[in-house]
Amino acid sequence: MKLVELTNQQFDEYAKYHPLNNYCQTSKYALIMSEYGFSYDYIGYVDDNNNILAATLILTKRIANRTKYGYAPKGFLINYYDQELLKDFLNQIRKHYKKDNFVFIKFNPEIIIGETNKGNKYIMSYNGNVRIIDELKSMNVKRRLELKEFDLLEPKFNAYLNLKQFDVNKLNRNYRKKIRHSLNKGMSLVLGGPKDIPTLYEMMKGKTDKPLSFYRNFYNVFSRDNSIDLVFITVDYAKYLQNCRKIYDLELQINDYWNNLIQKDPRRKNLNNKMTSDKKLQGYKEEIIKATAGLKKGETVYVAGALVIKHFNRVCILASGFNKDYKYLNPNHFLHYAIFERYKPYFSYCDMNGVTGKFDESSQYHGLNQFKLKFDPTIYEFVGEFDLICNDRLFKKLIKTSFIEDEFNKKTF
Repeated sequence: MKLVELTNQQFDEYAKYHPLNNYCQTSKYALIMSEYGFSYDYIGYVDDNNNILAATLILTKRIANRTKYGYAPKGFLINYYDQELLKDFLNQIRKHYKKDNFVFIKFNPEIIIGETNKGNKYIMSYNGNVRIIDELKSMNVKRRLELKEFDLLEPKFNAYLNLKQFDVNKLNRNYRKKIRHSLNKGMSLVLGGPKDIPTLYEMMKGKTDKPLSFYRNFYNVFSRDNSIDLVFITVDYAKYLQNCRKIYDLELQINDYWNNLIQKDPRRKNLNNKMTSDKKLQGYKEEIIKATAGLKKGETVYVAGALVIKHFNRVCILASGFNKDYKYLNPNHFLHYAIFERYKPYFSYCDMNGVTGKFDESSQYHGLNQFKLKFDPTIYEFVGEFDLICNDRLFKKLIKTSFIEDEFNKKTF
């Protein structure tokens, strides 16, 4: 068996049918990363009859002087259960890249080692895949520990929603209420185009270290075969105003009832109900004012948006954001609800992207975790991030001089 270079067509064809296929192990992703200082190889591992037994996209980059490193995003496409195949493949990769002054090849397989959900109180249940960690370590592979939350190139924990089982009526009461109110305010999902990428990027301020060009390139490349959507949430102010007036009129009748009642029976209970109704009326008045102002402007307003990758049986929310000026509309809740509803007839799962392994208030990302957990997803823990060492001496030297840490803190990926 030997390593060979594959064409992008050969690689994509093999990757398409591999059990570990993902959007990062595609020629499209290689093309995007080539804009950010990376070269790339499509490597195949073939038998004597040229049957491909394993393959991988490896992004390559110079890190210091003549020294280089490689990165197989979301891991090699290989049978990790076949120890002999895996060991031979890793040895061949190591030898191949060592000759060209590579220090290490980083990889992070999309292999699930544990899962949890609300039903078992977010206590992780592990499976037999955990043994892969020790097997890789025995092959001169170093596993990088997650020293702090979101410390790795890809999240170690991801929230996946089963779209076929998604039912808004099964969500917690607070989320149902927010989504129902959003529907009453005339909110709906629409598709955007390349010219709208800056609008989404503006909504993501403070949430990303990547440049605008990254998302623009991502959309342009993945849209060539319709494998990405740019979605936005808009507000129909005519419908919003109509519903606001309807709700206001209903509450006005209730308010009149309590007003008449306290004239006859001014008990504390009735006075409290009247005061509660007064507050509601004031809130509805303010919403009528906002809806009227929006209608007068007569322009399309995007209150939330997301880039959604479509890959085989799942969709992935690559990036999302909302306009904080419209926070009162709960745009982020409605955005996710609308995404689930749009794609559930055609896809099985939605990757809501990363959460942390701490599901209590001790996490600095507690708010992010809670927002996703309340949609009742399954949380998967992946096997982690590894470095296949090609030159042990140089690897230790780079670790001590912080070259590696500095490189991967750039958030290029």
